[in-house]
Amino acid sequence: MRGGRVDVRHRMLQSLVESQHSLRGHEITLFLLLQNCTPGELAAFAASAPAFVRASAVAGQVPLSAARNLLLRPLLAGDGIDSDAVVAFPDDDCWYPEGFLDQAASLFARDAMLDFWFCRYASRPVRKAFAAAKPTRASTGEIVRNSSSNTIFLRGRVVNSIGQFDEALGVGTPLGGSEDLDYALRAQRVARETAYCDAALVGHRDKSRSVRARYYASSLLVLARHAREGVRGEYWRKIAVGMFLTLQLELKPRDFARALRSAIVEGRSR
Repeated sequence: MRGGRVDVRHRMLQSLVESQHSLRGHEITLFLLLQNCTPGELAAFAASAPAFVRASAVAGQVPLSAARNLLLRPLLAGDGIDSDAVVAFPDDDCWYPEGFLDQAASLFARDAMLDFWFCRYASRPVRKAFAAAKPTRASTGEIVRNSSSNTIFLRGRVVNSIGQFDEALGVGTPLGGSEDLDYALRAQRVARETAYCDAALVGHRDKSRSVRARYYASSLLVLARHAREGVRGEYWRKIAVGMFLTLQLELKPRDFARALRSAIVEGRSR
């Protein structure tokens, strides 16, 4: 509430309002955490928010994974999430183009075995592109390179199974990222079918090469964690990428060495 992000939050909420109008036989519920938020601000927001929003607040600020878990824990308690619900994790600066959620929900409705689906994102998402970009069985490499918190959609049974995000990962932690990569790889292990659309169907700011080094250590550690579960090739590829970034002076040699040591320790502990 102190970050000057009212405009992007409004864009996200408005895209959900428009999505609710176009959904056929499906309903949206958005669990939204407002940080640095007073009780009065929460009450004022809740009074004007769309009816499908369930807002809660914390007085300070918590890391991203901890914030998501504050919302997930009550949903996972007791009987858990409806096993056939479709669960997504939109950040406040993402949005869904017209018709997108209806088509995404329809994918899960048509294929009872589909548990995990994802696509790409861009600042100019492709509208109504499902017909041109039909889902295909996802490879591990596609999950590693293209899944993100804003583009993964999971059946409720998967979320009930894998539970919460790793609070040692994500923005606001020393590692700074890759909580979504870890979550996606955990989801792949329990999903009956995982599919991918090779198209930018979700709105979000474009990927930037300038931040590759910032997230390198966390992604390498996650790949080391899952190396024995089918991503060993991606792990070795990531080490090669680190060497390249170091030679390009994007990644400092000491940071590469520190990331590699942490990854080796993580891999040995598994």
